[in-house]
Amino acid sequence: MPTALGKLRGRDPHYAEALERARDVLDHFAPPATAGAEAGDEGFVTFELDAAMADLDSGAEESAFATRGGAAVEAIVRSTLRPSFYISRDRVLSAREGLSDIARQLMEGMDLDFDDRDLFEAQRKLVETRALAAGRLNLFNGFREYAGTGWLVDDGIAVTNRHVAQLFARRWMGEDWDFQEGQFDRRIEVRLNPLEQIDTPEDPTRAAFVTGILWVAGSGEPDMALLKVHAPGAEPVPLAADLPDPETPVSVIGYPERDPRDNPQHLIVSFFGDRFGVKRCAPGRVMRADAWMLEHDASTLGGNSGSVVIATETGQAVGLHFAGAAQERNVAVPAGTVAAALRRLKSQLAVPALGGAATDAEIETSRADFADREGFDRAFLGVETALPEFGAWQDDLAPVAGGGNELRYVHFSVWQSASRRLPLLTAVNIDGARLRRVPRRGTWRLDGRLDRAHQAGNELYRSNPLDKGHMVRRLDPCWAEDINDEATILKAQADTFHYTNSAPQHEQLNQRDWVGLEDYILDASEEYAFKVSVLTGPVFRADDRRLRNQPGAEDIAIPREFWKLAVMRRQSDGVLSATGYVLSHGEIIKGLTEAEFVLGAYETYQVPLALIEGATGLDFGTLKQADPLHVADMHEAAFGRQVLRVRGPGDLTLAATPR
Repeated sequence: MPTALGKLRGRDPHYAEALERARDVLDHFAPPATAGAEAGDEGFVTFELDAAMADLDSGAEESAFATRGGAAVEAIVRSTLRPSFYISRDRVLSAREGLSDIARQLMEGMDLDFDDRDLFEAQRKLVETRALAAGRLNLFNGFREYAGTGWLVDDGIAVTNRHVAQLFARRWMGEDWDFQEGQFDRRIEVRLNPLEQIDTPEDPTRAAFVTGILWVAGSGEPDMALLKVHAPGAEPVPLAADLPDPETPVSVIGYPERDPRDNPQHLIVSFFGDRFGVKRCAPGRVMRADAWMLEHDASTLGGNSGSVVIATETGQAVGLHFAGAAQERNVAVPAGTVAAALRRLKSQLAVPALGGAATDAEIETSRADFADREGFDRAFLGVETALPEFGAWQDDLAPVAGGGNELRYVHFSVWQSASRRLPLLTAVNIDGARLRRVPRRGTWRLDGRLDRAHQAGNELYRSNPLDKGHMVRRLDPCWAEDINDEATILKAQADTFHYTNSAPQHEQLNQRDWVGLEDYILDASEEYAFKVSVLTGPVFRADDRRLRNQPGAEDIAIPREFWKLAVMRRQSDGVLSATGYVLSHGEIIKGLTEAEFVLGAYETYQVPLALIEGATGLDFGTLKQADPLHVADMHEAAFGRQVLRVRGPGDLTLAATPR
């Protein structure tokens, strides 16, 4: 029997949670303008949230929120005739005929009965076509696998819920929306993948990469967000111009996840089976629709947030699903409100052509802005830290305006390969005693001191799974002689966001141990207040692969391995110690261990500097004598002692043994 949210108070163990989730929706909800409402710009209005919250707190049986919608929990509304069908290979599995073995097994015991079957079967192809535009918002470098559902609403624009976008979007005071910082101190990358389906092969060309956060609703606005996406060839779902009538058949496309809150377990099993986080089509009907919100009775669970609600007969989107109250109603932002947000967004954007090629405006730091940069200090440790000789790479170093090949920044320097358009070597000074851990802020920029043809900008990273990997980490140069000199510290951080300090790293790289090593070096320098100089670079090989269909970056080969060299002075006698590391899938170290080495997953290893020299063509000179893994003869190498697998600080050999 339907239960008003107010009646849950004091009797239902989920009341507090439902109330808190209701507060969240109320805080971010407002309907389009109607007669008698206080209108804002472009069809948005506000209403008396305080009164609504007071009703909720007091347990009022019919609060302002209950009148207009429901609690912010995804919901099974009806106990019969409301299944959630799997979608496999872009086909809605609404019947048991012609199923694969996998699908047949997953659907065993599910109740597939629903009303409006005749209409659905007649419009199946139309519904399946519209479903192509909906995808799961997968997170890379995030703290969860995916955020919810999103769908293409216009060329180059996807829509989802505000509370979904909050899992990966952020906004600094007065600045544009951007992606949050996730695991490993790396920006969260988001992909709208329509092929998260059962028994369906992957097709990377179908994934839509989220390249920007266009707008996230504020307080007192509908629970929605608009994302910039690169989705060549994908068709958006058309928005219905009029509100649907009650009892209009609808199909909800989204990605329900396992969510037992307030929903009877037997209904979850009956309607959803036992596979979650995959694409579904849930039939239902409109319960009521007005200028404030649309209510429907299709079955949803957590993960359906951001789902598209399609009118089955017309194939037009009538709503953006965002919440529900178990056994009462599900609620969606009406299509008219979504359309109003699109109109407002387009009127405010200064850049043309949201869709298609989605060209990102390039930002370049001018030569004059670098006038005070001193770069890497070779005498930083009190004794000379000799930089490597470049060997055959010397003639390939990109010339810097003003002379030489060294790009000087605050506390670090970069030497750029002209042919590869990527950094060959970076070197940074870290002063642990003066280090400041400032919040991440920065915009990727080109360096005006280099010819544009010698550096790769965002054209290399657009619409693919490559990450902008900092060679000099963001926090490494964030220090100053005067620890209160915030201008220098922030300038150092901003300098790390130049493309000359980035190299593409594939999402499959095992970054955990590599970043753990970087964290250990930084944390140790801070904890023990000592200084360290760190050299880093990619390993360039002739057989590195290039990207296909990457306009402006087809000539750039993607490095598969990276190296790092940490130089510090031993506390016991002040002698230099230089330790080398590689992030490798085995190419650098194959043949060095007793057993045959099989190329496999990327791992982090501590290796002699001589091995890095052989892989890179650089010459570290006398630094090799400061390497604790340096061997006087090859006898030790026969037993594989040259290579140490790094899984944590206990695996590191940091101090050289005097000879």
